[in-house]
Amino acid sequence: MNFVIEFYRSRDTEEATLDRVSLEATTLRAALQGATALFHSLAMPQIPDRLRISDENGSELYAGPADGAYRA
Repeated sequence: MNFVIEFYRSRDTEEATLDRVSLEATTLRAALQGATALFHSLAMPQIPDRLRISDENGSELYAGPADGAYRA
């Protein structure tokens, strides 16, 4: 399944997307693990504090901390 992972910074009144990556994974758990690996390997202009995972149709499947402290 194709997932879209979006890394962003969240502030009181706005969100700033830092990077958006397409990832092929078999399950949401595998996509979360891939997102954690990407968090540590991507060169982003700032350190993201949140991530969002959507399916190929744009439906949000997960939104939470970008540091890997998620519960799936």
